[in-house]
Amino acid sequence: MMVILLDWRVRLILLIGIWMMTQRFSLASGHASAELWLSPPVVKQGSPTLIPAAIRMVYEKGWHGYWINPGEGGMKTEVTWKLPEGISVGEVLFPAPKREMTGELACYGYTGEVLLPVLLTVSEKGQGAGQVEATVSWLACNEKECAAGEAAIKVDLADAATADPQRALAIRQAFEKLPQTDARLTLDVKEADGWVELMLKGADHLAWDGAQVFPVTEQALDPSKPMVLQKSSDGFKTRVKKNEYSTVALTSLVLVVVPPQGANPIRIEWKK
Repeated sequence: MMVILLDWRVRLILLIGIWMMTQRFSLASGHASAELWLSPPVVKQGSPTLIPAAIRMVYEKGWHGYWINPGEGGMKTEVTWKLPEGISVGEVLFPAPKREMTGELACYGYTGEVLLPVLLTVSEKGQGAGQVEATVSWLACNEKECAAGEAAIKVDLADAATADPQRALAIRQAFEKLPQTDARLTLDVKEADGWVELMLKGADHLAWDGAQVFPVTEQALDPSKPMVLQKSSDGFKTRVKKNEYSTVALTSLVLVVVPPQGANPIRIEWKK
C-alpha cells in the first residue's frame, strides 16, 4: 500500500509542476510554433461553402505535444476563435497519437510536425471575407521538463482562394488520415479485479496483430504500459490495468486503434 501511495504522490507533484509552469510561462514559445493553414473553398449549390483548414504545430526536436487524452500528465492543445460575421468553425480534430514519455509519465501525443484539421463554414449570409483569429495554447514536454506556449494567429479568408497547393494537399491528407469508424467491428469490455479485457470482434479481415490501442476516454485505462492487440480465436484482445483514478465500473469507452502496417486508424466505441 505504501508503494502505491508514494507513486501517486510523485505523479501528483509532477502534475502540479506542469500546471505551475503553464501559468508562469503562458507567453513563452513553448518549444513549438503554430500556424493556421487554409485551403480553397468547397462550393456546392444549395449547401454552405466549406473551407478546410488546419492548425499546423511544429515541435522542437526532443519535445512533444499532446493528444485529446494526454495520458498520465500533460495538456491537450486548445484553440479559441474570433470569427467574422457569417463564419462558423467546427471542432478541432486530432490524428492518432504516439506514445511518449515525460520522465516516468507515459503520455499520448506528437513530435515534429502535426496538422490538426478543422472545418470553417460560410453561411448563406456570410461573405467569406474578413480575418479569422485563432489563439492556440499548448504544452510541450521532453524527458525532463515542460513549457507552455501560446500563439495568436490572424489569417485573411480571402487567402483561401489562392492557397498554396501543397498546403491544400496536406490539409486534405490530414482529414483523410483521421481515425474512421468501421460498422463491422464490435468492442467487448470485461472488468474484474482491477483489470480490463478488451476484445475486438469482426476484425478478421484486418492485419491487427500488434496494433496499438489508445484510449480517447480519459482516466479509464492505465496508460503506464503500451496497449497492444494480440490475435485470439475470438478476435483481437488485450488486457490492461484499470486507471487508478477510476473509482466506478466502466459504462462506456472510446478507443483509437492504430494498425501496425500503416493502415488508417480506427475509432471504436463501447457502451454497457
